[in-house]
Amino acid sequence: MVDVLVVILVLAVSLGMSWAVTVGLIKLVTICFGWPFSLLTATGIWLILLLARSVFKSRSRNE
Repeated sequence: MVDVLVVILVLAVSLGMSWAVTVGLIKLVTICFGWPFSLLTATGIWLILLLARSVFKSRSRNE
């Protein structure tokens, strides 16, 4: 039971860090170009990247 909670906690922390980095990079791009920033749009882009990574991931262990 404790192992499952640890795995869930590690997954939540890693996804949270991934989200924060992605949103931060999108925020920097919008600042550089003077575009309006939307947290909802940035989160949507992060979700699309997660889905694309899961669909297009490499099947080979060597790469």
